[in-house]
Amino acid sequence: MEGFKLYSVSDTYIEYLRNVFPNVYSNKLTTRVHTRKYVGTVIQIENFKYYIPLSSPKESDYKNVGNKRVIRKSIVPIVRIIVKNSKGEQELKGTLRISHMIPVPDAELELYDIDGEKDKAYKDLVQNELIFIRKNKDRILSNAKLIYKQKKLNDQSAGYIKSALPYTELEKLCSAYDARL
Repeated sequence: MEGFKLYSVSDTYIEYLRNVFPNVYSNKLTTRVHTRKYVGTVIQIENFKYYIPLSSPKESDYKNVGNKRVIRKSIVPIVRIIVKNSKGEQELKGTLRISHMIPVPDAELELYDIDGEKDKAYKDLVQNELIFIRKNKDRILSNAKLIYKQKKLNDQSAGYIKSALPYTELEKLCSAYDARL
């Protein structure tokens, strides 16, 4: 997996994990638009490929400062994808939910075909997200390795560790799933 690219994860594998850990982000089988699943980027941590899902901006990604609505800064479990628009103003395009990364077997990853995307607005959004991800790959990898280590050591000094997915248990499920193939 050279470079940071965008992938989706098979519905079958996501549902397999969600049967045990419902906090794994769903591919929204019954509600997705244009057969669109979550997309995310993939990194290597120890012996596993970890998929970090992208998510749309939420109200919690903003704060009020006086009369102004401001984008919150990125934190270890959430990297906010901020780009400048044509007016030079910052816009929040999405987030990388590092706390919700999951180990995925190679066979369950599918490279996202940006060029094949027919929805121009969505294609532009995804291209902006990918540019940001590539420019910030070191920070993304550093945050992912940090949260992974903290969760594995059960380091409760950071409050976000409680909401992070249980990586050790997910790795066991991933290995068991991979062995079935």
